[in-house]
Order: sequence, then structure tokens, then C-alpha cells
Amino acid sequence: MLNVEEKKYALDLVRAALAATWSGASFSQLQSERTLSAEYTYQGVFVSLHKGEMLRGCVGSLKPLTQLPEALWQTAQAAATQDPRFPPLQREELPELEIEISLLHPMQPVRSVTEIEIGKDGLLLRLGEKHGLLLPQVASRRGWEVQTFLQHLCRKAEVPLEAWHDPQAELLRFHAEVFANRDIA
Repeated sequence: MLNVEEKKYALDLVRAALAATWSGASFSQLQSERTLSAEYTYQGVFVSLHKGEMLRGCVGSLKPLTQLPEALWQTAQAAATQDPRFPPLQREELPELEIEISLLHPMQPVRSVTEIEIGKDGLLLRLGEKHGLLLPQVASRRGWEVQTFLQHLCRKAEVPLEAWHDPQAELLRFHAEVFANRDIA
């Protein structure tokens, strides 16, 4: 887990990456004495951008393709400009954004839906070429029960709402370390 100072740095890094979207600065130009734990490992990373209660962008990676600081930089810029559900973020929106980071832990197969814990587990469904992922905080924020969570997961994967029953479907659960600038004083 990251300590409070590392979480502050991660959030500052995401905000710098968002600002660099318009300035053209690159990650390699970033000069910082601050670091993240060298031994910190993660399975994947997601950056969610909120404007008030509205989601404004959320993009992530399921694989640790690079060191965490660079992964945060790349993911933040993708959340701002490449989430196909939203128009690209505008520079004027930056001061209003709430930044949330989700660092994913390793995934485990779901053997029974009774294992799924709302608020603790995120879910990933794969069926053929289709897949969908919902972070752990989504179900608890929306007050969903497990069945509703699974149906929304199927909807996200663009498969029938009961597709998680399909013997060909792969259903995985994961925990995540989730923090936002609203949580860090």
C-alpha cells in the first residue's frame, strides 16, 4: 500500500499529466524528488475523473506495462482524451476535477457469486472477444446488490445480462487500493 505522502504524489502526478495534455510536456520532462515505493507492485491502474457527481472519464490498464509513475501519467492523459463515452476534456475543466486512482490487486476466478463482496470486489468478465470491468467502488456507490452488479458488468461487456452464467465466460474478482484528492488532506 502507498503511504499518505505517496498518495499525494500520485494525485499530483495525475494532475500534472492532465495539465500536460495541453502544454505538451512529457513524462520524461518531469523533474521530481518525490517517488513511490520501489517495491510497490500493482496488477493494473485506473484513473477516474469526476466533475461533481458526473464521471468525466475513466481509463485503465489491466497489466503493469511500466513503472507506476509513468503508468499514472499515461492513464491520466488517456482518461482525459480517449474515453470513448465522453468528449475530450477541456483545459477549463481541470480545476473542477476530482481525481480518483484505483490500483488493482491480482485477479482471482469467481467460483460462486456468493464470494463477491460489494464494496470490496471489482469484477472482470470475459466472453469471447468481449470483456467488461467494473471497479469495486462502483457497486457500493450505486447501492447495487450482487445480481445487479453482475448485470451491469454484462452490459459493460456488451453481452446478454445473464452471460456471466455462460460456461465459456470467465468471471474474475479483484480488490483495489482506491484513493482520491477528496480523501487526502
